[in-house]
Amino acid sequence: MARSPRLPILLFLLSLAIGPGRPARAAEAAAVPATPDTATFAWRALADLCDLVGTRPAGTPQMARAVDWAVGTLRQAGFDSVWTEPVTVPVWVRGREWARCTAPVAFDLRLLGLGLSDGTGPHGIEADVLVVRSFEELDRRSTEAAGRIVLFNMPWEDYGRTVQYRSRGASAAARHGAVACLVRSVTPFSLATPHTGMMRYADDAPRIPAAAITVEDAARLQRLADRGLQPRVHLFMEARNLGDGPCANVVADIRGARWPEQIVLLAAHLDSWDVGTCAHDDAAGCAMVMAAARELIAGGTRPARTVRVVLYTAEEIGVYGGRAYRDAHEHELDRHVVALESDSGAFAPRGFSVAGDSLAVERVRALAAPLAPLGADAVTAGGSGADIGPLVERGVPGIGHRVDGDTYFHTHHSPADDLDKVEPALVVRNARAIAGLTRALADDPEPLPRRAATPAPPPVPVTPEPPRAQPRGR
Repeated sequence: MARSPRLPILLFLLSLAIGPGRPARAAEAAAVPATPDTATFAWRALADLCDLVGTRPAGTPQMARAVDWAVGTLRQAGFDSVWTEPVTVPVWVRGREWARCTAPVAFDLRLLGLGLSDGTGPHGIEADVLVVRSFEELDRRSTEAAGRIVLFNMPWEDYGRTVQYRSRGASAAARHGAVACLVRSVTPFSLATPHTGMMRYADDAPRIPAAAITVEDAARLQRLADRGLQPRVHLFMEARNLGDGPCANVVADIRGARWPEQIVLLAAHLDSWDVGTCAHDDAAGCAMVMAAARELIAGGTRPARTVRVVLYTAEEIGVYGGRAYRDAHEHELDRHVVALESDSGAFAPRGFSVAGDSLAVERVRALAAPLAPLGADAVTAGGSGADIGPLVERGVPGIGHRVDGDTYFHTHHSPADDLDKVEPALVVRNARAIAGLTRALADDPEPLPRRAATPAPPPVPVTPEPPRAQPRGR
């Protein structure tokens, strides 16, 4: 077989991320380089997950294949024990979908149905479109919404504020009598690519279909409306909620040499949406935490505490894997001394955020100081991660892996989030950063201070599809 011309380039990029080494000590573990074998493992794991497994929606055969892949890869990597833990998840399937503007000019809309949305029925929904820029504008124009498709053409602010239209828009529109909901894709940048994501139905509103369209198509419909022309759209979605189904978290331990009963947990989510291979979100996180943990034993010196990798399921549709892990380990949460999550992509490492008090932030800042050569020594107070959130609510110190992700939402939840958007050298740099902080956390004699526990939220209910609002038109 001919040797790939990309292989020398890949090996060169990996060599840039490896650098010279020196003996490990707990306070200087971050300076220990990744071995060439670990560098190869990190990229190979990411490539295999994206190219050989592909999309991984929770509760589907594709996700079952991903679980099998993870179990096999972790066992081959030399983890002491690898197992799965059952998780019951809502199962949603997309089916066929399309949308077309039928007036005042005909053109196809590029769209993706939103996760957990109901479908339109076999004939679709055709209705006039009310274009609004905010929830407040919808409230002001409430009398215009009845019988129409509401399009939220909201400007990008940041993800936390803009995503509210994706998650809550359908129910907000339904309360005003809308028959379907479209949202401008939640992204600051677009090349005519739609972005999907989860939505939720409120109990006090009819369930209407919801989909995301491209920034460009939303802007065109806005311009038509601003001219005084009435856009009309025919929307068809086969989406279905199939109820509950079985899935699993994947768990793997490297047993600690001194305090094996104490656990340092590394987290990422294995599931994905059904479009693209979700390389940054979160195949990269899975590969990096696996490689980081593997690196801890590559040199033959075990960490003092047990290092546990958890690859969670069903993060994308409601953090079901995170809550299931918390519930299954409720009796031993006091053994979890810290949890660190990677779910921000494989961009240039920046540092970590700590869900804790000022003392915890200062402790992590000191432990991360040797990461300065990697550019990963910035430590701030902040969130940790969705999957470990249920543990943090129970008082486990939480740490979020942070990167220079200015372009993360350019491809987020879209077909464009593929392996070609990931730089191999950055995968290795991030794995090294995670490994360094993990070694320091695992070997430090004094655990991080715990937070006061707060009650965890109740599970998100999965309800059957009730009769949807009746559309006007065909």
